[in-house]
Amino acid sequence: MAQLHFETEIRGSPEAIFETIADLNGYHRWLGGSDSFESITEISPLPPGVGTTYVDAGPAGIRRGTITEFDPPATIVFHQPMNVSGPIRGTIDIHVRCTLVQRGEVTQLTRDLTIQPKGLLMLAQPIVLRAFRRENERMLAALKRYIEG
Repeated sequence: MAQLHFETEIRGSPEAIFETIADLNGYHRWLGGSDSFESITEISPLPPGVGTTYVDAGPAGIRRGTITEFDPPATIVFHQPMNVSGPIRGTIDIHVRCTLVQRGEVTQLTRDLTIQPKGLLMLAQPIVLRAFRRENERMLAALKRYIEG
């Protein structure tokens, strides 16, 4: 099991940032496609809250996720096991915790991931972690541009 930690400061309210993260239908407005992300579909029920499920599909695999914690505008937690496609197939168990704290005119967004590759993917863990690190940095940069733009 590996843990990744990301932080960024965004000029915007925790409410606006939380709403953007929780709006699974709206990711296409601020997050372009990549090797890891293409679209979020099959969201149920709406509006989002604890128990909301979704499918986050991308070229690298499919994540069937669930919101497991929902405390606006402070915390949202996703559990999204990923079925990896490609030369090495398997499952990666993923937990994502987003925490927002207002600090004056900015909001500090912390994004903590717990990642547990299973099967043969355990052998590729350095590659997996590098891909997760790159995608999460890209995602936070896109969110920052969107909120501050």
